Amino acid sequence: MKDVVLDSESLKRLKEFELELLKTFISTCETLGLKYYVMGGTLLGAVRHKGFIPWDDDIDVAMPRKDYEIWIEKAPKLISEEQFIQTHITDPHYPANFAKLRNSNTTFIESTLSNLDINHGIYIDIFPLDYYPEKNSFSFKLKQLRYTCKIAQLFNVDAIDYSKGKKIIRKIISLSVSGSPYDAVVKRDELYKSSKSGSLLANFSGAWGDKEIVPADWYGEGVTLSFEGLEVSAPKEYKKWLQQVYGDYMQLPPEEKRVTHHYTEVIDLDKSYKQYRRG
Repeated sequence: MKDVVLDSESLKRLKEFELELLKTFISTCETLGLKYYVMGGTLLGAVRHKGFIPWDDDIDVAMPRKDYEIWIEKAPKLISEEQFIQTHITDPHYPANFAKLRNSNTTFIESTLSNLDINHGIYIDIFPLDYYPEKNSFSFKLKQLRYTCKIAQLFNVDAIDYSKGKKIIRKIISLSVSGSPYDAVVKRDELYKSSKSGSLLANFSGAWGDKEIVPADWYGEGVTLSFEGLEVSAPKEYKKWLQQVYGDYMQLPPEEKRVTHHYTEVIDLDKSYKQYRRG
């Protein structure tokens, strides 16, 4: 897969765009009285670097499902004209079960999504947190696999370069789900929301799989951390969360692993993805 490598000045500008999106997100949450937490590399960056991980360039936040759905419904009225809240409802070809807050005046085309007719502006990720179905987790995971294969097969979205054998298996599994890829996204969303209570919360759309299934009380009311001079909300037991996901999280990785994890075909900080698509 392709990847655009930014020089230090462009990376700095990219982070500034993302930071403005984070400020907008926090402002809307405060206006609406909603709970959120910084997650993933953003949480790690806040704890270890007081801001962005120096070689990273993304921002992840999460919200309890109830707060997330209120935000999806009401936040569009609180953001600027160039900003866009992307979900499978607002952007039907978008194949994920979490939201992105995008800047539509910029371009950030990821290789895995480049063939899709969607908003490709610079973004931050907003994940819903759902209860984990402890009693029927095998059935849950099987359904999740089927919907994921259906979406990947029909949207032709892959983060991994599968072998021919695995592609055939994925295609067979995808045939067990009827309907369009949009239907599969909707069904997967319903699956994630199906458990209404429990002792565990999961970020089903996160990058770390089962590591992001944690006791619900680890989140709690949250605690305040500093991120690039902003006060942000983090899980109450953020140290336990980081330990479970990253292990010895205060230890810096080897220099050869200090790279961004996006695969991008185009990053343009000065031109809208719409203009780029028109050439």
